[in-house]
Amino acid sequence: MSRKIISLAIIIILGTMLLTGCGKETDSVDSSSKNGLTTVRVAVMTGTFTQYTALIGKQQGIFEKNGINLEITEYAAGVNTIDAVVAGQADIGNMADYAAVNRIGNTLDTNNLVIVSEIQGGDVNGFLYTAPEYADDLKKLDGKGFINSVGTVNEYYNSQIFGYLGFDEGKQNLVNSDSTTTSLALAQSGDVAAAFSSGSSSTYFEGIGWKKAIDGADLGIETYSYYMTTEAFNSSHVQVLADFLKATQESYDYIMEHLDETAKYLESTLGISADNFKSDWSIAKSRIGFSQEGVEQLIEIEDWAFENGRYEKKYDISRYINTDALEKIYPDKVTVKQ
Repeated sequence: MSRKIISLAIIIILGTMLLTGCGKETDSVDSSSKNGLTTVRVAVMTGTFTQYTALIGKQQGIFEKNGINLEITEYAAGVNTIDAVVAGQADIGNMADYAAVNRIGNTLDTNNLVIVSEIQGGDVNGFLYTAPEYADDLKKLDGKGFINSVGTVNEYYNSQIFGYLGFDEGKQNLVNSDSTTTSLALAQSGDVAAAFSSGSSSTYFEGIGWKKAIDGADLGIETYSYYMTTEAFNSSHVQVLADFLKATQESYDYIMEHLDETAKYLESTLGISADNFKSDWSIAKSRIGFSQEGVEQLIEIEDWAFENGRYEKKYDISRYINTDALEKIYPDKVTVKQ
């Protein structure tokens, strides 16, 4: 299985094309308190629920109302937000199901992370995009370059796509990418022929003339995302974490009640299409809380990841879930079977 990484020069050149990207800081990161509020450093993934609820919640004073001085740092992928948490640069981050399972499975001896809440979950609102010459004959993609992001849910998506297309996964060419910027560079250079994309990044592939080939719903892909923090932060800041989750839910509710206003604000500040945001958000659902379905999703992904050699030792993912903070504010939303 061949893999290659785009050169740094191309990444830098293409970085000017996008208004958001890996490691973009919205606020400086420190651990001090401010105006009697508790400072919480959240790492968010670009173009996702976590970014939008954090930005709008802060802009509207929702986090401040809940006693939080929110500091936001933006990253290209969920795995990067957790890197920041582990490095002590952030208090809270987020990952999709596969990424969370994979991260814990590969760090069992040193893991200090806990999963504290679901964020969203359900069918993936995304598509397999291809270069135009493959759109009418997907079988020609066999052995061609597919965008891959190591350690993220993209690895799982690709595996499902290969199964759907009847390709031998071991013979596929996975080309590593660390951001939307890199992926676009790979696509434009012809080094890859296909990429699965969802959310705001999808518009970039459409912008370079790539075609929608397979709807994520047809692939049968479901993805849940989760908030994660360290065991130490969770145990010593239960109320603060509860306040953060409550403010996140209230920010989501605000967005739903002011969708046009929010879309215009995000278009002017982040450069995303207001219409695309409204389309994506109209089917978004907050899952702040922890359901048995959310646990079973993690267990299913853990089984798949172990059976497909993503790590050496099988483990019980439910041992890394803690709902203490949720039970303080939304006990009715914690439906995990004991």
